[in-house]
Amino acid sequence: MMSRMTRAAALLAGCALMVAVGSVGSAGSAAQTEAAWFAGESATGSFTALAVGTPTIVSCTAGGNVVTPTLSLRWSFPVGSGYTVPTNLNLYYSNNGAIPNLLPITTGATTAGPDAGGVYTTTYNIGLLGGILSTQAAIAVESKVGNWTSPRVARLATWPLTIGAATCVPA
Repeated sequence: MMSRMTRAAALLAGCALMVAVGSVGSAGSAAQTEAAWFAGESATGSFTALAVGTPTIVSCTAGGNVVTPTLSLRWSFPVGSGYTVPTNLNLYYSNNGAIPNLLPITTGATTAGPDAGGVYTTTYNIGLLGGILSTQAAIAVESKVGNWTSPRVARLATWPLTIGAATCVPA
């Protein structure tokens, strides 16, 4: 029994010695190299950023009254842009008339056109709460191409509480 254990130990020691010598020998015998990378070419180019054309507001009309206000906006895309509704249109509104508070219009607006001159008409029914909460409202339109947008153009509408005509002026 002892001889079998002795042989196994000797065999194990011999294998360990061979592995140790082999790994030291291969690491010591590898030739050292120096590596360098060099890019001998270069390129130049130019690009142009997408410029999304800003719509033009032709007119704005504040209709109804402080209880049932409406806004009608006549506007056009830039000439020759090829923009269409609804693909290239974003509409915004704020019921307090503050331009920084503009929110996207998701319901209540209809857009018709274009007419022969390329002009669209967007009518927004602000609704009962819009008129009760404020006597002013802002409406804005912008062109969009994918995720790119033009500057917004806006109008500010005011409905008198008692008498007088509603107005809609550049914001």
